[in-house]
Amino acid sequence: MELILSDLFSGNAAKMTSLDIEVVTGSRHSDVKRTVKRLAARGVIELPPTAQISTTTKPTTVFVFSGDKAKRDSLIVVAQLSPEFTADIVDRWIYLEKQNKTLTKQLEYWQTKEVDDFSVGSFHGKGLAKRKETKNLNNGMIQKIKNQMQLKLGVEL
Repeated sequence: MELILSDLFSGNAAKMTSLDIEVVTGSRHSDVKRTVKRLAARGVIELPPTAQISTTTKPTTVFVFSGDKAKRDSLIVVAQLSPEFTADIVDRWIYLEKQNKTLTKQLEYWQTKEVDDFSVGSFHGKGLAKRKETKNLNNGMIQKIKNQMQLKLGVEL
């Protein structure tokens, strides 16, 4: 099963969903969601926001953990579900944070380049064909990076 979660990396904070936790722990998604709700009701964690995503069969609602507090909360959920997988979830957070920082820097570079190329092309009148070429290149790279920033969940993390 492969899911693509759009806008998972909007902003600078890495995010993880209850589906990530399902994959890491091997628990059923319904069990993960039940555990999240139970821990939140007890005041152990904050109830994370939900998002509706499309899967190959039907739309599903997931919890979206984001930021420092959510990182802590997702670790608590994993420890509750399956203590032996706590190290795996820590590794997953480290991976998400590194990936997000790298891709964010690349995206900023290409967005800045597009702004610079636009101003140079407009100011010096390099010609419509040259500007169109650089615009297509820049926007192609920007879109490619945005696509990479969408989290792909699969069997292997």
